Amino acid sequence: MANTDNKCAQLEIKDLWSEQITKPGDTLGDILNLQAETQRNVYGYNFEDMSLRETMDFWHMNNHALLDEVHEATDALGGISNGGNAIWKRWKKDYPKFAEMKFSDLSEEDQLECKFEIIDILHFFMNYAASINMTSAEMYNMYMAKNEHNRERQRNGY
Repeated sequence: MANTDNKCAQLEIKDLWSEQITKPGDTLGDILNLQAETQRNVYGYNFEDMSLRETMDFWHMNNHALLDEVHEATDALGGISNGGNAIWKRWKKDYPKFAEMKFSDLSEEDQLECKFEIIDILHFFMNYAASINMTSAEMYNMYMAKNEHNRERQRNGY
């Protein structure tokens, strides 16, 4: 069940994107750097000095947290105000109604809650990249290369 005591739909969302887009910058890098800085200054992780075992322990913790957020996002996709988890629980009476619903059918508050769960997933995903000092340029370039490779494989009957 989505974490109903941690609702985010009421958070003030500032339009930082519009401010950022008017000046040259690296928005992915901003997110990655802020996450690394948060881990360092709030939680005390010093990725540069971590052994591989310490990094693996950090990844195990993040894996659990990331999966927890995926589960919360799954519940939120069904609308937190409606109990949510009937979207995937076939034995619940409300399960069939989701076959015809679209994301836009959810209330604005439920849509925001679901989107914030995706942001929670992004936090933990970025921890993986930060823990191995991956840069936003590496992330972007490697993503583009891997995406093209995957498309090529599909074109060739993979």
